[in-house]
Amino acid sequence: MANNAKKLTVTITTPRGVKFVEEADKVVMRAIDGTLGILPRHAPLSTVLGDGVLKIVNDGVEKILAVFGGVAEVADDAVNIFSTIAQSPDEIDAERAEADRLEAEAQLEEARERRMRVMQTRALVRIYVSESNFLDGAPDDTGVEDE
Repeated sequence: MANNAKKLTVTITTPRGVKFVEEADKVVMRAIDGTLGILPRHAPLSTVLGDGVLKIVNDGVEKILAVFGGVAEVADDAVNIFSTIAQSPDEIDAERAEADRLEAEAQLEEARERRMRVMQTRALVRIYVSESNFLDGAPDDTGVEDE
């Protein structure tokens, strides 16, 4: 890429203020409806961000941040990201993240087990009822008495 090539200006703002400003050749972000790539001269847009990785590529060097929700606005070769949480690798406690992942997996497994127990109980009730003859002993509505 030539030195005079057009660049994007990426600005990330959190409730604490401007967190990051840098030039970029490309930005890749996670919107709520999929991954979105932005290059210079991109058409203006606004999008709601999902939780995911934000990639900022400049002169072949890729930087990544964890971004959790927010909005992104693109106009005039500027990418403005407004997010509650935007973390660079050095701000992330990897041990805590791993502990959170393990806890979430355990909670999901417990919830799955509860759902399976409910499904099993309902299936057993249906099987029991399907094997019974509900109409045994019910009055015959044909008007003809049994002899």
